[in-house]
Amino acid sequence: MSAHYFKARKILDFKPHPFSIGTIKGVPSGYEDNHFLLKIYGLKREVLGDYYQYHLEYYLSGGDRSEKEFFSHVWHIVSDRIDYFKGQSPYSSKHPLYVSNIKKLNEFLNFLAPLDKWNMRPNDMLIKEKDEQISGLQSELEVLQKKLADLEKYEVSVKPMVQDEHLPTFIDLLQQMRNLSLPNGRKLLVSDHESPYYKMVSKYFVYNGKDIPVNTVRNYFVQKDPKDSMKGVKIPNDKKLFQIVPVKQG
Repeated sequence: MSAHYFKARKILDFKPHPFSIGTIKGVPSGYEDNHFLLKIYGLKREVLGDYYQYHLEYYLSGGDRSEKEFFSHVWHIVSDRIDYFKGQSPYSSKHPLYVSNIKKLNEFLNFLAPLDKWNMRPNDMLIKEKDEQISGLQSELEVLQKKLADLEKYEVSVKPMVQDEHLPTFIDLLQQMRNLSLPNGRKLLVSDHESPYYKMVSKYFVYNGKDIPVNTVRNYFVQKDPKDSMKGVKIPNDKKLFQIVPVKQG
């Protein structure tokens, strides 16, 4: 019996919940599955999940019951009804209705499929789904392998080392380069963000034989806020050892 699976409309209930099954006379015993399926035919795709959840919550409220049992019951009655419609004569006067119902029920099965945490669907369907997933993962792997190969072109075996506590000196030179202008007045280097500079230093240089944390370099490029003594790192004057001077054009 399926009376306990779905929440039925009460007899003479003139304001029923839109997802409750049955008519003003309720649901005749033994016809609960029919009324559950009948409701699906008139639902829009975007509310199928709410419809399923409404009856699942009702079912689970009945005591020692599981979502697995509910899913299994719903999947099988929907699948069986599709098979029934497919078995009808294509020359029947109700054939257009059968085709429409099959389409709607398949739409509901498509909604249910991702909820199958127990692999309860037919094996051929599960195998097809797994094959599609494997194919998709293989395609993603090929894309990632290509990206990795492209990135490896920019890897270096030995990084230049900034020595003798002069990371601030190196940063100062880089900041000077950011501010250089060409003879025509245009900037030599143009970037809307500071991140390319500090990420470049962190990735391609080492400091006293150790990798340079990206946040360490980033602090030198954060604009100093007078109200926040913790924000940004100022380069000490004694570390500003070089000055980049443009060559005078003759």
